[in-house]
Amino acid sequence: MTLPSIIQKKHKKDMEVAFKKAYGALETAVYSLSPDTYASYSGNSGQSTIFFDDMFKRYKILKTFRWQDLYSKNNKIEVKTYMLKSGSYNACVALPNRILADGSAIGAMYNCFSSWIVIDTNGPKKGPNAYGHDIFNFTLSDKGRIIPVGSPKYSHWEMRGNENFCSKNSTNSQNGASCAYFAVSNTCPDDKTKTYWECLP
Repeated sequence: MTLPSIIQKKHKKDMEVAFKKAYGALETAVYSLSPDTYASYSGNSGQSTIFFDDMFKRYKILKTFRWQDLYSKNNKIEVKTYMLKSGSYNACVALPNRILADGSAIGAMYNCFSSWIVIDTNGPKKGPNAYGHDIFNFTLSDKGRIIPVGSPKYSHWEMRGNENFCSKNSTNSQNGASCAYFAVSNTCPDDKTKTYWECLP
């Protein structure tokens, strides 16, 4: 095994470990709130904000920013695609705006008639700031259950069609925005014989 392949393998392992940690923390935060709590808050922006405020209390938040300031360089939002090309962010979900004590970041809002959660598993100061690598999108069911975007249970009009939003063959500027489902299920979107992290570009 050559040195570059060893380095790449370690990088993918680091991405996997960071994702599992961030997703585990998200499950703990969301499921510490009762489904009844979510049901009473969901349905409009103001009430969902209350739910997310309660969720954020389960985290150790160092500071809250405008997400535009965290991911902007030379007055341009810089996000990469699943293929590590220059990409664009999803306007419904936006990007994380809260820096956590472990260096990761999280954001959540009600927008486009849905509740959204986005995590950056290693924070905006560390690369690659790419969908499907360290940035992942989630939504919530009407029972307050986490739905990784890309899941068959996902029904919102945004980021539909995993061939566009999580595939090595896609040239979409938001390619990777629906990779959360594949990361959670640990399945490669383009090769079912491989794990998600094994086939990560």
